[in-house]
Order: sequence, then structure tokens, then C-alpha cells
Amino acid sequence: MLFDNKHAISPSYNIGDNVYYILQQNIVNLKLKPGELLNVKNISDLLNVSRTPVRDALIKLGKDGLVDVIPQKGTRVSKIDIRRVEEELFLRQSLEARAVTVFMQTYNESHINRLMEYINQQEESLITQDYTSCLQYDDAFHQVFFEAIDKNMCWETIVNTSGHYRRVRLMSIWDHDIFAGVIEQHRNMVENIISKNIQNVQKLFLEHSSKLVKEIEILSEKHPEYFKKNKKDNYLLTDFSWK
Repeated sequence: MLFDNKHAISPSYNIGDNVYYILQQNIVNLKLKPGELLNVKNISDLLNVSRTPVRDALIKLGKDGLVDVIPQKGTRVSKIDIRRVEEELFLRQSLEARAVTVFMQTYNESHINRLMEYINQQEESLITQDYTSCLQYDDAFHQVFFEAIDKNMCWETIVNTSGHYRRVRLMSIWDHDIFAGVIEQHRNMVENIISKNIQNVQKLFLEHSSKLVKEIEILSEKHPEYFKKNKKDNYLLTDFSWK
């Protein structure tokens, strides 16, 4: 089990919350692979905690849709559910559409500077193949739009309910052919924000977030072992609008 336990258990937080956070981060950052079996004893030994907070954390992760309990086999990291990715994307697009509209009316130069800083950091981390940092800077870029209009709870809702979507995004960064153009999209967004072109900004954000929908089929073919097998239908063809 490839497991990142660099986040020390902090005395300022409940042990159970810390265990949950560490496991959750390992899952969404693909240190724990989709479908991988989780052993309570091994995790408790790695984190130097009793088994109770580990079990509690796994129950909570199950409610989040990030782990599955398999009868007579144990608990495993949930495979990526494309239906859930679509719902998580719908939530993100709905909230971000409104956030960007309000942001366009209230932003200042410091917000633009932060956006450009995150774009540059994302570019550097992609060059060094630090994919986790690349995704973190991508998140930080989008978070600016919510922080600037004082809607942090909306952003936290996106983060806390996007475990399947986040894993697909990280996989897309692995594939440079797929991820090519994302940073340029960010630059175009900022340029259109500065020029006050609200229509172009909304169009770019929709294209940016919907880009992943078109890539899921490619990713699921390259990494079929990571994806839950869903019945084929047309749910990925949903047209998410900004209306």
C-alpha cells in the first residue's frame, strides 16, 4: 500500500478528524488507488493510532462515496463512478457560474495578481511533474473567485463533495496530451476578465470545466481498472449551460 502519512497527527484536532483527513487526501490524490483494499490494522500502525478512529474515518469516507464495504472481503477505495463525476461537475459548474458573474463586478488588481501567480505556479509544477501540486494550484486559481466575493462555504462544498471528479482531474494531468491547453485556458480567462468580456469569460469557464467530460472515455480506456463499470447511456452528453 503506497501511503503518504507525512501529515502528522495534530494535537489541535480530534484524532478521528486527522485520520479521516489523511485517508481522504491519500484517496483523492491517488496515493491509495481506486479498488485498493484497506486494512484497518495496517493503517492504524502507519498512523500510530488505535483502530477505532480508523474505523470511524472509513465509515465517514463511505458516506462520502470514497470507500466501499465489500462483503467477506473488507473495505476498499471506491472506483471512480462516472455518474458521480457528472453530478460533482454539475454542482461545480452551477456554483462557479454565479461566482464568476459576481466576481466580474467586484474584483480588484490584487485578485488578478493572485490568479496570475497560481497560473505561473501551476506551469512550474507541471514542468517538474509535481502533479499533486499542479492540481492544488489549479484549485487555488478557482478558489479566488469564491474568496473574492466572500462565498467560502460554496467553495468548501465543492471541495468536500468532489472526490471522484478530483481523481479524474488528477489523472488528466498525468496525461500531458489531455492536459495540454488548460494553463492557456486560465490565461485566456484572466485576459477576458481584465477586458470585462463577461460573455467570453463564461464561455471559457464552461469549456474549461466541460473539457474533462470529453476526456473521461479516454481515461477509462487507458485505466479501466480505476473505473466503476456503469451501464452505457448518454448522461455524459449533458449540456451544462450558464443560463
